[in-house]
Amino acid sequence: MNTLALAETASSSPGTAQTPSSPPRGCAEPRQAPVDPRYWKAGSRGWYAVAILGFVASLTASLAVPGNLPGLKPGKDFSPDYPLDPTNYRILLAACAGALVLLYPILRRVPRWGDRVFHKAQFIFAGALALGVWDLLTSKLFWMRPPYFPGPVTILAYLPTNAVNLLGHIVASSRLFAIGLLLGIVAGVGTGILIGWYRQWFYWLYPVLKFTGVVPATAWMPIATVLLKPPPVAMTFLLVIASWFIIAFMMCQGIVSTPKVLYEVSRTLGATRSYLLFHVAIPHATPSIFTGISMATSMSFLTLVAAEMMGATAGLGYFINYSKTFSKYYQVYAAIIIMFIVFSVILALIDLVKKRVLRWQEGLVEQ
Repeated sequence: MNTLALAETASSSPGTAQTPSSPPRGCAEPRQAPVDPRYWKAGSRGWYAVAILGFVASLTASLAVPGNLPGLKPGKDFSPDYPLDPTNYRILLAACAGALVLLYPILRRVPRWGDRVFHKAQFIFAGALALGVWDLLTSKLFWMRPPYFPGPVTILAYLPTNAVNLLGHIVASSRLFAIGLLLGIVAGVGTGILIGWYRQWFYWLYPVLKFTGVVPATAWMPIATVLLKPPPVAMTFLLVIASWFIIAFMMCQGIVSTPKVLYEVSRTLGATRSYLLFHVAIPHATPSIFTGISMATSMSFLTLVAAEMMGATAGLGYFINYSKTFSKYYQVYAAIIIMFIVFSVILALIDLVKKRVLRWQEGLVEQ
């Protein structure tokens, strides 16, 4: 048997490992740096510098391009008190660029923060560029004309001078929203437990729950304003309706989807029916509860704005309706920006509570 035949026999023997894809001896395998599945855009630091230049470019455009009012007359085309002072807008751009410069050494030393910010660098640049374009189209070239299309200059000139008034509306909306959402959570969790655990309650309540989920909460406005007095009570009822269905449904689904093997193992160890409910079913449904709360928060916030427009005397929804009546659309835009900030803070707080309550899930779910 020649050498070639011996080699073929050895390669086909059962105990021989075959590695056809292995590189030739002496060639190193290519190595790829591990990619963070969450902050996968954090590898390049160049975009961070580009983000800083984005704010600098917007600031330069604000300083270099002169503003004018082609064919527009204050008092006729828009109110005489229409804010056009660019000082606050320029201060904001300079502060953002300066903050990014000062934060860079800290972000390099703290990867936990740095990866998050570097990952968002492209988005930050896009935001800075969007501010500059928005300013050029409105407060400089006036291609988007007042009063319907205010620019960042107008909004930022208005906000600091009316902070106290806006704060009162924020407090009124936040108080009403918190009461309605908390009552909706209590009602939703209780209803979800009943219909998910007891067949009799499911028989009677689930059709009602389905009907409530089909009908939007805002459709109950005419009935709520007639039956429930004063108006804050009616608005709270609408918020409860908006959040109750989603949370109850997710709670029910979480209980129903609990694996039977968990019940069987617990019964083998002597667990009672109440123990199965409070220590097996409800903990298993907890992630579904927080999913329902997040969804209910969005629906409740939408309902809040609509409800405040129907008969409130304070709140961001009322403020938007009032500003629109007098064609002060820069106030409308300011209220929308405030809503975005408030809603983002609320979702962040819910996420923190969720991570705290569900910390036992860390390491169990693959990223």
